[in-house]
Amino acid sequence: MSKKILFLISFSFLVIIFAGTNALAAVERLERPERPEREVRVVSNKAEETIQAVSLGCVVLKEVKTLRALRCPKEVAENLSLNEDVRVFALDDEKNRAVRISRSKTTNASVGPLQQIGADIVQASGNTGNSRKVAVLDTGYNYFHPELISSFLEGWDFVNNDNDPFDDNGHGSHVAGIITADGVDPKAKGVAPDAGVIAGKVLDQDGAGYFSDVVAAIYWVIDGPDGIYGNADDFGVDVINLSLGTSPPYTYKNGYCDNVLPDLTTAIKYAKDKGVVVATAAGNSGSSGVSIPGCISYSTTVGAVNKYDKVASFSGRGNAVDISAPGVSIFSSILNNSYATWSGTSMATPMVSGVVALIKSAHSAYTSSQVENALFNTAKDLGKRGKDTSYGYGRVNATPAVK
Repeated sequence: MSKKILFLISFSFLVIIFAGTNALAAVERLERPERPEREVRVVSNKAEETIQAVSLGCVVLKEVKTLRALRCPKEVAENLSLNEDVRVFALDDEKNRAVRISRSKTTNASVGPLQQIGADIVQASGNTGNSRKVAVLDTGYNYFHPELISSFLEGWDFVNNDNDPFDDNGHGSHVAGIITADGVDPKAKGVAPDAGVIAGKVLDQDGAGYFSDVVAAIYWVIDGPDGIYGNADDFGVDVINLSLGTSPPYTYKNGYCDNVLPDLTTAIKYAKDKGVVVATAAGNSGSSGVSIPGCISYSTTVGAVNKYDKVASFSGRGNAVDISAPGVSIFSSILNNSYATWSGTSMATPMVSGVVALIKSAHSAYTSSQVENALFNTAKDLGKRGKDTSYGYGRVNATPAVK
């Protein structure tokens, strides 16, 4: 057989294969349409605007009060001038996370954050936060951890929309442990070890989420699962812990940010008006300012100090900072049965939330404003005399605050 004939046969065979492949690809495209244009997550407060957005291909993801979160084609969102559903993040100093360990190398608890803020003295008097409740809105809760199992009361997953707020990141469990760990490892003992926790998972496995989920979670905490305040299903928490916030450009040095995300401002004010303190992290942007929601005027905003009561370099600074707490190299529970040492205003905020539980245990009738006054008026004044942009009123001081 000549080379010419062999070439023609081979060429014909390739043409048949190519044609068959194209035909299969065409059928596959018919069965599996091309992905739509890139989508974005946005919010709307107007019913007419939402109806128009849905008619143009948007999908409503969440409704809470007048706020609606939608997933829209980018072009539709831009044409309707819809605002983004601003991203919020866990506020530990992730770059400097210590190596995760299965157990503490030592059980020496002689010097630590509990002693620094005087919580050990309050606990020794018999006040361990018994019967008080703290809501932790974060990456979830490791209710299998030996330090945390006794404190879990109830929860909801706002990321996956189910009733299992299990932690798949570790941040929420670290935060919760600072508040309420039992002290199986004495180094990890929480500020109010007998307080109960209502857990709301608003951040995903990467420690990221959306402000609309935080808004929904705040109302859920205050109004209960039925969404109506004053009914039997209300949780009756004393404090909401928000160890989360925004990154630049959503940071603010001067004044407050109440008008930036008004739905979040309204939700925090709603909680405070119902007698619930909302403890928020100042953020880890240092001199760039305080993150949202820490910069909201109704928040009790917490900066971080080290074991020497010096402001941490990462701690957000601004007029919104109210008080400070230890937030550098804090040892606490994480995933599995493990512990880790992390830093951030995420770690400082639950120190204050734990003290709130101790205050409410001693003074159950206190309003949210009375609790704040107890915190601010007894804080150890640091930095410039009086309230300043680094320490707020100073470092939290549990013993006089409770008394």
